[in-house]
Amino acid sequence: MLLKIRPALRILMLSLSLLIAMAGYATASETVLNVAGPWGPKTLDIQKAGYVFKRLGVTECLIEVNQDLELKPGLAESWSLSDDRKTWTLNLREGVLFHDGTPLVAGTVKAVLERLQEKGSLFKAVPLESIAAPDDQTLVLKTSEPFAPLAAYLSMGETAPVAESSFDASGEMIRPVGTGPFVFEDWKVKDSVTVTRNDAYWGEKAKVDKVFYRGVPNAVTRLAMLRAGELDIAQILPPEAIRSLEQSGKFEIHRTSIGRCRMMGLNMAEGPFTDILVRKAANMAVNRDDLVRYVLEGVGESATTLYPPMVYWANKEVKGYKFDQAGAKEMLEKAGWKDSDGDGIREKNGTPLKIKLVTYPERAALPPTAEVVQAQLKDVGFDAELVVTQVDAAHSIRDSGDFDMFLVGRGLLFVPDPDYNLMKDYYSENTVASGWGAYHYSNPKVDELLLKGRSVFDQSKRKAIYDEVQAILMKEAPMMYLNYYVNVDAVAKDIDGYTMHPTESSYHLETVSVNR
Repeated sequence: MLLKIRPALRILMLSLSLLIAMAGYATASETVLNVAGPWGPKTLDIQKAGYVFKRLGVTECLIEVNQDLELKPGLAESWSLSDDRKTWTLNLREGVLFHDGTPLVAGTVKAVLERLQEKGSLFKAVPLESIAAPDDQTLVLKTSEPFAPLAAYLSMGETAPVAESSFDASGEMIRPVGTGPFVFEDWKVKDSVTVTRNDAYWGEKAKVDKVFYRGVPNAVTRLAMLRAGELDIAQILPPEAIRSLEQSGKFEIHRTSIGRCRMMGLNMAEGPFTDILVRKAANMAVNRDDLVRYVLEGVGESATTLYPPMVYWANKEVKGYKFDQAGAKEMLEKAGWKDSDGDGIREKNGTPLKIKLVTYPERAALPPTAEVVQAQLKDVGFDAELVVTQVDAAHSIRDSGDFDMFLVGRGLLFVPDPDYNLMKDYYSENTVASGWGAYHYSNPKVDELLLKGRSVFDQSKRKAIYDEVQAILMKEAPMMYLNYYVNVDAVAKDIDGYTMHPTESSYHLETVSVNR
């Protein structure tokens, strides 16, 4: 009899072991949303990379951005500005709790912003003089000079208030304890994040119990996981996947115009692109409409200037570079680059017009875009070597200067104000540092305009300043603007309420429901 019971006991024990092992995952009563994008989290310190946890709804900012790219109240119900334009007073929302149960008070926010000022990079260019908390609901920020974009800066994830329990005894952030609709539960570096519903959330509660987000760099892998039922939402997919996904009848395709531009940074420290004629020739050699038509399969828009038309700050009067191979060849001839031996590659003083084009595969459309650009440049006499490598490695190559062209998908609305990107990417002091923008570009007039734009509060006058900056950039061509992004996400048919924010600052997962 004993021998007959033992197999049953083994089965029972195995079943119990499985139940215990699965306790940290979905249970029959749990609703779990599975999401994958190209990147996993690199750090738990939101002041080094605040976008991950803001996108997942763990953290919130004092000021938020609506779908029309306008600033709106967040954890600050309202804010006001003094007559001298140097003192900002923010009134905090009452009744907000951090995930550890402690209340959101001005003193905690003050400490977080002071840490950001000391250790982070976001406030390095902000003339912030002092931060005060005269009472629990009032925060006062003083700048040494008028700084128009401050409210927009306070919408970026790095500024999000977190509880004191987020830090260890040495002041290092070890866990993001925010105020959002989801609570951080667990993570694996560069791999995944698990968040759970915040039942004490001050606003509308999330509809799912848990979100499991994975960083899966390869778009083909994300697609395979989606088709296998491992994912509910697969983000940032290549346009060529749309047709088959729609034909399957199992998925909804979300196309979202976002504040991002595919652009090519040119090395202005050394090499052929130090010559403006060569920069203009490269711009004229690229058929932007073909890139949209064939590489993006129509899911995008050819770029003229830096900002897409949906952004208020776009200079809609700027005329972009037209595809003109004959004109490109003429420019190169004028610059002294000639095909003297008839091999199709131009030379100057015995040196061939050989360049290195670097990009990365995490944004799936970049490598095929680079291949087409490589071919189009060859048609006018460039010999372009293509290097495709993981994003961190590509960025290191860019910062080392060992490139001529660097193809990037540049986000433009992480701070919904032109000051942030234009200062980082085109202000002379910043173009020689690590970055994603123009490389060693310097123009005193651009510097003057960018500094002026920071102190002007009238929107129409600021617009005129940044319009002039964009006109100069188009004329001098330190960058090649190729096309504007339409983000492609695939969502399972039993998922409702998913929306990618046009700034990419939120996935609005609190509005998502699972109907299965």
